[in-house]
Amino acid sequence: MIGYFGVIIISGMEESRGTAEVIKVTKHPILEIAEGVEVGGYTIEAKMSAPAKRYSTAIFSVKITKPDDLSGRVPSVMDYGKFTFDSPRELKFGELLEISISPA
Repeated sequence: MIGYFGVIIISGMEESRGTAEVIKVTKHPILEIAEGVEVGGYTIEAKMSAPAKRYSTAIFSVKITKPDDLSGRVPSVMDYGKFTFDSPRELKFGELLEISISPA
């Protein structure tokens, strides 16, 4: 099935597991939103590792499963094998994430 912008949407595909590599880390400034309450953190961009080709022509939902402290975070929709998410801690360039992938 073809979705918006000519992107292929795969129907009938079950949830699968994979790995993604951190390709960009952006640090946010720390802001005090109320007395004693600070917010900040990082935006992480990651790209699907093998088999990247399978996930490079469609849009998928992604959920981080490991590392444990980021487990359950739901990043942006994976588009052409890439996705972003906010993290309370810094990740290293090249660090691997375990993810679950399902059709968007």
